[in-house]
This record gives sequence, C-alpha cells and structure tokens, in this order.
Amino acid sequence: PLVTLLAALWALPLMGQTQPGKAVVRSLKGTVSYSAAGGTLMPLAAGTVLQAGSTIKTGAGSTVDLFLGTSAGIVRVVENSTVSLDKLTLTDTGADIVVEVQLNVPEGTMLFNAGKLSAASKYEIKVPNGVAGIRGTKGRISSNSYIVLLDGTLIFVHVPSGGTPTPYTLVAPPPVYFSPLEGMKPAPEDLVR
Repeated sequence: PLVTLLAALWALPLMGQTQPGKAVVRSLKGTVSYSAAGGTLMPLAAGTVLQAGSTIKTGAGSTVDLFLGTSAGIVRVVENSTVSLDKLTLTDTGADIVVEVQLNVPEGTMLFNAGKLSAASKYEIKVPNGVAGIRGTKGRISSNSYIVLLDGTLIFVHVPSGGTPTPYTLVAPPPVYFSPLEGMKPAPEDLVR
C-alpha cells in the first residue's frame, strides 16, 4: 500500500492541468460576426478573444484570421463560411503542451496552418460528411469535403450519406487534393494558389 501511495504521489506532478484555450482574432476584412455559445450574432473585431463554443460567420468578400496558439497555429475563415470552435484546450504535462482542437465547418471553407503538435495532441476538423485529423499541416478544407493539403499529414474519414466510412491519408509535399467524387490526386495549380 505504501509503495502504491508513493507511486501515485510521485506521478501527481506529471499529470497536467488542463486549461481552456482561446482563439484571438488577428485580422479581419469585410463583414464578420460571431456568437458565443449559441448566443446572438454580434460584429467581430480584431483583438477579440473567442472561447470554445463560439461560432464565426463571414459575409461576401470577407475573411477572418484566428490565432489558436503557438502549437495549434492559425486558421482563416474565408467568405460566406461558418466555423464553430467546438473544443480548445491546453494541457501542460511538464514535458510539452498537449492541445485539443475541434473545429466544425458546416458551410464554406477554412484554411489552416497548424504548428508542430505533441504526439498526444489532437486536432480535428469536422465537415458535414466527414472528419479530418491534422498534424503539423497547411491546407484548406471545405464543407463539401474538398481538401487541398500543401504540407504535412491529414487523415480524412469520409462518411457518405447512407454509406460506409472510408479513411484517406493525405501526405504532402507535393500538394495533394481530395474530393468525394475524384478521390485523391495531385493538387491542381489553381487550387494550390
């Protein structure tokens, strides 16, 4: 019993304390609004700090850049898009920072540039017909499950309506492209730009 107690006490400092993450609005252009945890839509301004549960909506010709932290990187919500920050947490394990990010793109397109994540970190982007797990990647994902990956690794599980979930692993460079209709192929130059 004493050995067990000592082992438990020794391991206690190794267990990290989880804290909520945040998304800081770095820049925006045009008409961008947000709601906090299902509240009413309000205009968004540069410098605003968003918490998990927030939803961002962009109008025509509008974009917003959200900084999620050093490891989680930055995302850009492009025009006519909606992105929800479903989960943002940070855990300091003493050895590294473990991030857990869950974003939802029910409509439109989001660009992402995630930093190098610890092995225990989890970064997921949900779309209506699937979910992508990313790790140290740059690319874009649309609500119609079209993906362009410029750098890194992305695992996308496509779930067609009434169909069987199918996993796809995208690795870049060179840039790769996925669509539910065409599968995986080299990314066309116009999509890379």
